[in-house]
Amino acid sequence: MTLTKSAPPIRKERQAERVQLEAKYQEKAKAMLRDAIGTEYATLSEKLNDAGIDITARGLENKIARGTFSAAFMLQCLDLLADSMLDSGEES
Repeated sequence: MTLTKSAPPIRKERQAERVQLEAKYQEKAKAMLRDAIGTEYATLSEKLNDAGIDITARGLENKIARGTFSAAFMLQCLDLLADSMLDSGEES
């Protein structure tokens, strides 16, 4: 039998701090994506669908509002938006 070492339990005070910190960064991520998208949810959802990620504009809006997206999803969105801006000749 092999024993594995697990992380020590998190104290309740630290756990509350951790939850607050995570919420703070979820809000930052949501704000960053919202700023990048503007009102172009439909356009981004089409680009995501073309890239193999099935999502509607409404689903995208809800996902961002909840903040339930991974860092990978956020980077995919930002990459697709950057490509879109380059294609249209816009600059940040």
